[in-house]
Amino acid sequence: MEDRGPIISIKFSPDHKILAIQRNHENQNPTIEFVNFKDLAPTNVEYSHTCKWKNAKILGFVWPKANEIAFVTDHGIELLVVLPDKKQLKSLKSTSFSGAWFSWCAPSNIVLLAGNNGVLLQPFSLNNSSIAKLQKLELDAARPVVERDVFLLRLCDSTWCAVFRHGVSTTTAAPGPTEVWLLPVSGNAAHVTHVLKTGLVGRFAVNVVDDLLVVHHQSSQTSQVFDIAESSGTGSAGGGGCVVVHVPVVGAACMQPARLADHDCPMYSSNWVVFQPDYIIDARLGCLWKVSLVPSALAHQIPKDEIPKIVAVLLRRKDSEDTVYRILIQLVENADTYLVELTKVFDEINSVYREWAEWEMARNTAGAGAEARDAGRTPLLISQADLCTRVLHARTHLPQLVQVVTAYLSSLCRHSMVVQHPVAELCVRALVTRGQHGRLRALVRRGCLGDARPLACQLLALGHLQLALDMMARLNRHEVFCTGHCGGAAGMGTAGGSCRGGAERGAAAPRVRAQVASRRPRPLPARLPRPLPRAAHPAPRARATAPTLSCR
Repeated sequence: MEDRGPIISIKFSPDHKILAIQRNHENQNPTIEFVNFKDLAPTNVEYSHTCKWKNAKILGFVWPKANEIAFVTDHGIELLVVLPDKKQLKSLKSTSFSGAWFSWCAPSNIVLLAGNNGVLLQPFSLNNSSIAKLQKLELDAARPVVERDVFLLRLCDSTWCAVFRHGVSTTTAAPGPTEVWLLPVSGNAAHVTHVLKTGLVGRFAVNVVDDLLVVHHQSSQTSQVFDIAESSGTGSAGGGGCVVVHVPVVGAACMQPARLADHDCPMYSSNWVVFQPDYIIDARLGCLWKVSLVPSALAHQIPKDEIPKIVAVLLRRKDSEDTVYRILIQLVENADTYLVELTKVFDEINSVYREWAEWEMARNTAGAGAEARDAGRTPLLISQADLCTRVLHARTHLPQLVQVVTAYLSSLCRHSMVVQHPVAELCVRALVTRGQHGRLRALVRRGCLGDARPLACQLLALGHLQLALDMMARLNRHEVFCTGHCGGAAGMGTAGGSCRGGAERGAAAPRVRAQVASRRPRPLPARLPRPLPRAAHPAPRARATAPTLSCR
């Protein structure tokens, strides 16, 4: 390329076929140069285009689409389509606004123009080959902002304007702690403002990593992690909407340094340039880094009362499954000390699972109308079968297993979730082997363990005849238990196996009847022909919060 002066900005189009260059042209028309590329190699086809406002100053340019470019000037925004084959640009839309600087959010195609006084922030949406003006943001006139303190972020499926509000102390010359204000620009949280308390003073930068806001602090060389989706934030309602205050998820920590050859790169350098969402460039070293999250580090040496909150944060992160299961295993193995925390963790897991199940049901009912949310984040889901397979089955020898299983059943009932067979089977076996017959009868008769043929067969095989007969009567499965009961102890085992296998009239049935024929018939229990009324055995949903399910 011919050297026509110093370059201010240089950007590829999203498909890497066009390179746009902005130079520092003193006393010249605002012009952007273009070079066509093919297979990441220049084709020596160069052309340029001048902004429609002849006396305007180009603040920068952005690529909303592969063939569309927007000139951001101090007079407004001009959206153009690039025709590389014809070496020309065609104007699509333009809007006027007197701006001093701008911020750009590529994932949402929103540009934020700041007024000359640093108080008015005006966002524009550059979608569908058009320019749409969004709701303006008006800041405190006594505390105007500058360009380095404002960022546009895509966080939790919404676009936010992040503003660093540096504290002002009225009693001392030293400034107060800095806060990060997240002002809604577009998305579902149109009337919610998040305030992040850093407790620090100095220079800051922000990244977005896995829907977490990471605030880098230069002087302390640490980073803080905030999750605006956590429900533990303190909120207050005002005239402009709801304000939610957050503190860091964990204590401030230094990022793991990158290595060059045989030495570590200096961290939190003054040469760093931070790009959204998760990139850092060291201008002196010429290095480009991508910031990533280590989920296991969030669970390192956390206080006892912070365990449920950390698990809730991890459930919203990708690649955190192993960390969550490790926490669950440690809590189960030490349930005598962490039973309260384990119960809260079960609540977090079941809350996420139920919310996902309800959304899936709504999506399947609505059909194509709900497909827009498919691009959203899928949380970490831990089903009842997963919990039994990966956590509980290998620890049935633990003396506190009854308390653990009871706490899990209680959490399922609080969230109106049906207890599935793997959990019910484990619960019954744990209660029977530890002599908790009274608690087992209470769970069955109060409906916490729902009626099911496999569960009834298990109760019969374990010797709880009356509970099994009552359950089968409610299920209208009389003849199976007539056969199984007449066969005695051997018949019970065979009947239980055939029921669990789903073969009510299969291969196991003739063996039971053969045993019955070789013995003297015994009268059936008096209670069998007349099933108990359903009112005496309420459904699980009707008594989901039974007092007998409380943990001890």
